[in-house]
Amino acid sequence: MILAILVLIGLVLLLFSFLLFKKQSIFLALLADDSLVNKQFLQTYSIIFLGLGLTAFFLIPFATKEMTLYFLALMMLASATFSYQFSKKIK
Repeated sequence: MILAILVLIGLVLLLFSFLLFKKQSIFLALLADDSLVNKQFLQTYSIIFLGLGLTAFFLIPFATKEMTLYFLALMMLASATFSYQFSKKIK
């Protein structure tokens, strides 16, 4: 079960990273202005989510309950930080 969760989370993180990096127009439409700062914001979090997605796949052979819970907490912290900062930038 832990392995399935890590694979699913890894895929979702990689997909979200791709959307943030290549399909920025989806997110930029929600922001107040189409500035370079907003593009860099999205690229920064794209790299963070890419790293987390790759980490999820790296953890699969070494998966224990405790390690997976720490990873999930780290992922949720990054996601919450992104959501909070993104909500401050919305029109």
